[in-house]
Amino acid sequence: MPAADFLLEHMSNSLYDPVDTTQVASLSRSLRARVNGEIYRFAGPATLARFRRNPARWCGILRDPVSGVRFRPGRRSPRMALADGPYFFSTDSTFIAFRADTARFAIRRDY
Repeated sequence: MPAADFLLEHMSNSLYDPVDTTQVASLSRSLRARVNGEIYRFAGPATLARFRRNPARWCGILRDPVSGVRFRPGRRSPRMALADGPYFFSTDSTFIAFRADTARFAIRRDY
């Protein structure tokens, strides 16, 4: 068993749904979403759908993939949609840098 799977299995009782924190999140791949490369897990399809409609409301503090600055995204934060999920940026300049070289800055995690 890979280390990431082992940790997730043993931490599963402490993974809470970010939309409804009274529920324990599932480890199912079908009940997860990504924002800035980070994985968020959900208890069910309803909370996953709410998260996807407005991820900035539920994701909390993010790290800008270009500058590394930690920030809380808002309605005016620059945003780029990729196949694996949205990316938010702390400034227009980091958004422009990311757009120019997405392969360099995109975060790839699979746990």
